[in-house]
Amino acid sequence: MSLREDGMVLARERAAQAWCTPETKKIIMDTILAEAFAKILNEIWSQPWLGNAKTSELIDELRTRCEMNGILDYRTVD
Repeated sequence: MSLREDGMVLARERAAQAWCTPETKKIIMDTILAEAFAKILNEIWSQPWLGNAKTSELIDELRTRCEMNGILDYRTVD
């Protein structure tokens, strides 16, 4: 299972919890709405700035921030 698929599994579980609170447990779950919530959650969680990103995404984010601040001073090793 890929990271993206793992993220969707977790997002679906979290979205489904919306129907498990004391205030909402008597409401019938709308699976189409739950899936839409899950997609939104997964989209947000996969952003580097939220700390749930792949290593390459984090490196790209850090490189971009360093370049923007003018402090990029590194060399890659071949």
